This record gives sequence, C-alpha cells and structure tokens, in this order.
Amino acid sequence: MKAFIDTPILVYLNTLESEKTRAPYEDFYLDSLLKYSVYTNVLVLDELIYVSQKKYGVPYEVSIEFIKSFVMPYITILSIGEEEYNNAV
Repeated sequence: MKAFIDTPILVYLNTLESEKTRAPYEDFYLDSLLKYSVYTNVLVLDELIYVSQKKYGVPYEVSIEFIKSFVMPYITILSIGEEEYNNAV
C-alpha cells in the first residue's frame, strides 16, 4: 500500500523540540515508513522549509539538513510536471 506524507507531519518533526510533544509524530512517521511505500513531492518540501522558517524560526540550513537526513533516505520524492498533470486530468 502507498502513503503520501504531507507538510504538517514534516514541519512538526522539524520544529518540535520537546521530546514528549514530538514523540507521537515520530511514532506516526516511523510506523508509516514500516507499513507503507511512502511518497511526498517537492512542493511539500518547499512548504516545509517556508513554514519552518516563517512560523517557527528554524533556519533554512537546519531544514535542508532535516530533509537530507530524515526525508530523502526514506521517502520517494515524486516529480511534478506536465506528464503528472496530464495523468491527473
């Protein structure tokens, strides 16, 4: 089965510092990685960087390192282009 990881879960994982507050999001993320073929897209990653910086004050470099370490090794990044648009239509 496939699952799509959207921006909110990644923002929470990138921004929450309290272990107690962060734990349910980590559990959900890890459970999803174990049970499903997990996907996201570049728009989600762009929104992750923007929201993390604007709303939570997380530096750009920290979000990029989060993506490199905790997203890219485990989640397939879907391309978004004309072909995908045409398929959706």
